[in-house]
Amino acid sequence: MKHISRWFSFAAGLTFLLPAAPAFAEDERSLEDRCRAEVVELHEFLEQWSNAELPATEEAFARFGDVIAPAFLIIGPDGEQAGQESIVDAIRAAHGRWREAPGRIRIENYRLHHAAGGLALATYEEWHDLGEGRGRLSTVLFGPNDAAPNDVEWLHLHEVWIDPPEAGTD
Repeated sequence: MKHISRWFSFAAGLTFLLPAAPAFAEDERSLEDRCRAEVVELHEFLEQWSNAELPATEEAFARFGDVIAPAFLIIGPDGEQAGQESIVDAIRAAHGRWREAPGRIRIENYRLHHAAGGLALATYEEWHDLGEGRGRLSTVLFGPNDAAPNDVEWLHLHEVWIDPPEAGTD
């Protein structure tokens, strides 16, 4: 018992080396809020861009191009890979692709899994209301970027196909 008492006395003296818990929680919460906002806002942009609700200008497109990191890599649900230049070009060319039958994108089940050193790893479901029978489960890695709307940029995105839950099951 004497050894345990000495250990607690010693450990109590080391508390100055640890960050205060409330400050850490506030920092993590702030990063979580920024990442969640980025996922929602970027998909709102993609919906508006695809429906031609935004003008096909560089100024409007900057919302997408400015948050995709130079070393960005996307692995699509079919396993195809594309880097920053390819995905930026593909999205730019997709302006108005849903003009005739406007589509909607829903984001569900966002979850931050890890956050450290300004990096954040999150998952979310992306559902397109275009008659598709399946959605995408996306895993995204964000990094810091003070010039981006939510102070984060997309470093890596990996998507896999998912089926909607069956009716009547939870």
